[in-house]
Amino acid sequence: MTNSQKIGIFLVLSVAGWALWATGRYWLADVYYAAGQKNYQFFQKTQDSQYLISSFQSLQSAVKLNPSEPAILSEYAVDAAYLSTAVDTKNIAATAAQRAISLSPHHPNYYKSAARVYILLSDLPSAAEVLTQAAKISPTDPRLPYNLGLIYESLGQTDLARQAYEHSLSLKPDFADAKAILQKLNP
Repeated sequence: MTNSQKIGIFLVLSVAGWALWATGRYWLADVYYAAGQKNYQFFQKTQDSQYLISSFQSLQSAVKLNPSEPAILSEYAVDAAYLSTAVDTKNIAATAAQRAISLSPHHPNYYKSAARVYILLSDLPSAAEVLTQAAKISPTDPRLPYNLGLIYESLGQTDLARQAYEHSLSLKPDFADAKAILQKLNP
């Protein structure tokens, strides 16, 4: 075997090894992401904080392996926001939510997750801001103006809330929740 053949074999094996390593990283990140989602669902059903902690740890591992995946960052942000009530993870939550949006700025679900994060962090003006951005991306989703109306109502901005509920009804005239709240606002 000549030296050039040995070098060729070495290069092929190196590239194959790198490809396996990179694929393995993404696969392992997805495994951690799935475990985080599963534990978060259990937390939602049982309200047992141990599930939330497990979810956060799994998602944190997934973020370390694949920090540029907006779906992982979005879920990680929500978990961090829940945990912020017990420990100081507010910066982690807000940063991960904004990073998920910046990595995938045309996906309304990441804006919805960011709004949920800001609501959990009691930052309603920021929640309203990201829902407004989401409504620009997904202008036919009646839940976006409805949720924006709920936030405006919580902020004491009744006129803006009324406009948001009316916009929601213009998108979906049979939206019972929006109708009920609008009737309460318009006695």
